[in-house]
Amino acid sequence: MSKNIYALIDCDNFYVSCERVFRPDLNNKPVAVLSNNDGCIVSRSNEVKELGIKMGTPYFEIKQIAKEKGIEIFSSNYALYSDISQRIVKTLERFSPEIEVYSIDESFIKLLIPKEKCTEYGRKIRETILKEVGVPTTVGIAYTKTLTKVASKVAKRDPKYKGVLSLLETDKNDKYLELVEVGDVWGVGRKYSQWLNSQGIHTAKDLKYADRKKIRKRMTVEGYRTVMELNNVECIPLE
Repeated sequence: MSKNIYALIDCDNFYVSCERVFRPDLNNKPVAVLSNNDGCIVSRSNEVKELGIKMGTPYFEIKQIAKEKGIEIFSSNYALYSDISQRIVKTLERFSPEIEVYSIDESFIKLLIPKEKCTEYGRKIRETILKEVGVPTTVGIAYTKTLTKVASKVAKRDPKYKGVLSLLETDKNDKYLELVEVGDVWGVGRKYSQWLNSQGIHTAKDLKYADRKKIRKRMTVEGYRTVMELNNVECIPLE
């Protein structure tokens, strides 16, 4: 029985990218978007990230540096972001009939093509969204949804992947899993990362080979599913 193949389409710096759709003059310039009531930063361009400004930083703390560095600041425009999100999903419907809209800036799809064509297909998805909607995305491809998240995280950090990374060559996955901290694995987060670190589990690769009984006892069935998904065993279907 053939395995399902999934792709995660994750919009890059989504709120910032939406603002740039209508202000292309802001491409390659530092841009940040603020939360409701302009309280803190909820989206940063890569240029702002390079300045060391963290997600969630209160605006008043960076007001002066924003002035000095010429950071363009926007208030959130959720009606705009929702409209662009819907346009992206509409575009994805042309690539797969099976879609799970996970959040405003992320969707999972099932790829119904041979595995050797998936990377090229991922590039086509990315290019189509960029051309027709104007938003850059990262595409992670794998046999499980958890691994598509890993692929997306690795691809976002390294420009050599050009926004698309496939983990379908399963015997080579470990080199990518080593690059992702265990706290960044989908389904782990802060809640369990400290405990996992205390057990000597620091990366996604460590978690892949962890004692499954111990994980299930401490992290319940959800943690067990995460470990299985890192081992290319699908436990979390499309919703």
